[in-house]
Amino acid sequence: MPACPWEGFFSAAQLKRWSEAIPLRFACRRFSAPAGVDQQITLAYTAARVSLPGVRLALLDCDSNRLFLSLPFFPRIEYARQYVAVIIDTGIENAQLHAGVSGEAMVLEMSAMGLGSCWVQGTFRRSAVDIPLSSREKVAAVIPYGQPSSKEGGRSRRRKPLKALCLDKPETWPNWAFQAAESVRIAPSALNSQPWRFSRSGGTLRLSGRGFGNINFGIAAMHIECALNTQPHIWRFSSDNKGLLITYKEET
Repeated sequence: MPACPWEGFFSAAQLKRWSEAIPLRFACRRFSAPAGVDQQITLAYTAARVSLPGVRLALLDCDSNRLFLSLPFFPRIEYARQYVAVIIDTGIENAQLHAGVSGEAMVLEMSAMGLGSCWVQGTFRRSAVDIPLSSREKVAAVIPYGQPSSKEGGRSRRRKPLKALCLDKPETWPNWAFQAAESVRIAPSALNSQPWRFSRSGGTLRLSGRGFGNINFGIAAMHIECALNTQPHIWRFSSDNKGLLITYKEET
């Protein structure tokens, strides 16, 4: 059974900082200025620090018109001058899942710094990502970032109620499980699809859903890790490898 390399990978201070940034995060699609020099230095360090096995995060200059596709009825990215290329090694098991964890750590660090950002998984030109790749690497997503044109305008979230993501009744769950699932409910996902599904059995919460193992589920894992930062828990893959199990460890 594969390991969950994000378990114990991040410091308690990092997880606390990012947990506090979760309510501040929003999909920013219009930018007013790039990140400053000091912010870039911090982000370069963060990119190296949060990259799990099979993931490379590259900070690059951005030409919005060249990088992003313009589709009818879909908000376009405007005036972005910087982005993160989320690169995966296709030869590493669960690299997409790891990319979601690492990329969302970057997003939450940006939010904590007052920067705007937005996950873009499909509506960009991979040929426009100007960075050499090895034969096993591919660009899984990009994350434009910078000073948001409005710190409030994009913050409204259209999200399903938690009950719609649960296979049983979340109101009967212990607080730790409810907190974990709620932190995922407000997380970003491709096309706001919210593909996650939760169920609980005793002291274990199961995260599964359509497309399990892709970036969306790594993003969810990052949010759960932040939500449960101060609470003892362990991660493992389900026996069918179609879900993640989070087990609460009672303190003795």
